[in-house]
This record gives sequence, structure tokens and C-alpha cells, in this order.
Amino acid sequence: MKSKLIWIPLASLLFLGCTKTIKIDNRPQVIHEEPVRYYEEAPTYELEPVQEQRVATNEQPYVEEPVAVATTKPFNISPLDAYDKIFENPNILILDVRTAGEIPQDGKIANSVLIPLQVLGQNLNRLDKSKEIIVYCHTGNRSAEATKLLRRNGFDAVNMVGGIQAWKQNHLDIKWK
Repeated sequence: MKSKLIWIPLASLLFLGCTKTIKIDNRPQVIHEEPVRYYEEAPTYELEPVQEQRVATNEQPYVEEPVAVATTKPFNISPLDAYDKIFENPNILILDVRTAGEIPQDGKIANSVLIPLQVLGQNLNRLDKSKEIIVYCHTGNRSAEATKLLRRNGFDAVNMVGGIQAWKQNHLDIKWK
């Protein structure tokens, strides 16, 4: 009778899907722990003083001119926000910094001015500092560099994230001429 009592729970465990073997071991377990180590103090090292070499010059130190644009203005703008700004404010300049060869393949935003990034630094005098400038390129990398350049030179410029590709993905108007 005892053998049947043992097999019934075992058979029910197998029936329910429990196939793990249970080992009963009454021996005390020995746990080997690493001893806790406490460090009293980390070693400190004294740095040797650096000797500055000063050269006497008559030159005035370079002082960066203050930027005319507030730094709290966001650097990036989404294509949809750019579209809204262009629609609301006709005084905005849309600057395309791609090369002329990219326009037939991707199109351009209407009324945009093309000045490739490679020559933007030499053509800053063509831009009006009183206008807000939205800068775009193919994917947004070159326009980010152009926006940094424009902001350093006192222009009110923002980078259109994603470039003409994001503009087209949002199904906004494209001009092909």
C-alpha cells in the first residue's frame, strides 16, 4: 500500500508536466564566500605645478564678438513647422545649401535661394540679417553645419531637420525648376 501512495503523487506530477527531478539532501550546505574587503583610503598623488611659458606679444587677445541671435532660440525646426512659418511670414528666407546637381533629382522648396555649403562662407554678404533663415539640404547634415556658420555670423537661422527628404515625406509642395 505504501508503494501506491508514493507513485500516485509522482504520477500526478508527470501528468501535469512536471519533469524536474527533486533531490532531497539533508546535508548542511557550505557556502564559500569571499571575505569582504574594506579599503581604508585611496592613495593620493600630488600634481606637479605646470610652468606656463609666456611669450611677450603686442597682439590683443582674441575676443569673440557677441552673437546677435539669442541662444535660447531652438536650433532645429521640423518640415511641418517650417511650412507653417513660410506660409505665415513672407519675410522668411529659405536657404538651400545643396549643390545645383541635386535639384533635378529631388526638387526644391518654392522661392528658396541656392547657395551650396562649400561657398556659403564667401557669400554671406548676399544674405539679409534682418530676415529669419530656414536652412535645408538633402537630409539635414549639411544644413546643420550651415546653420552653425550663419548663427556664428549673426544671422537668425534654423536648421530644417531631415532636409528635402523629410519635406517630401510630409507630402509638402516641391518645385522642379
